[in-house]
Amino acid sequence: MDRADIALLEALQSDSSLSISELAEKVSLSSSACHRRIKALEQAGIIAAYGARLEPRKLGLSVEVFVEITLTSQSREAMDKFERSVLDFDEILECHLMSGTADYLLRVAARDLDQYDRVHRECLARLPGVSSMRSSFSLRRIKQMRGYPVRSARAP
Repeated sequence: MDRADIALLEALQSDSSLSISELAEKVSLSSSACHRRIKALEQAGIIAAYGARLEPRKLGLSVEVFVEITLTSQSREAMDKFERSVLDFDEILECHLMSGTADYLLRVAARDLDQYDRVHRECLARLPGVSSMRSSFSLRRIKQMRGYPVRSARAP
């Protein structure tokens, strides 16, 4: 990736709704060169998808919970079964396989504590192979991810 690619990726992470001509102007490229570079970045898998960044509180989702999960077994079958099950629940925003004391870290969104209680009983408690679960509630978001640090990343 060169400087133009980095500038394009930063601009797209900031606002993916910009038109090709607006992006081209922003990064000092012609529209056709900008379009070709974006297509190449998509084909290389560097740009995986486009989407909108939503404000959870405006959607009524005021509770964000981080849940540490430990499984009864770390066998491939147990982990595969757990990971497939996580995909079935929209309330689970993210699931990360972890090193350290917990096997997985989940990020969950809910309207309020009552809804989180429902999610806990109807979703989290039904995940297969769970030996322990520890929930931590976010009190306030200090910084939200706005994109990856493209300038300091190295493309494969």
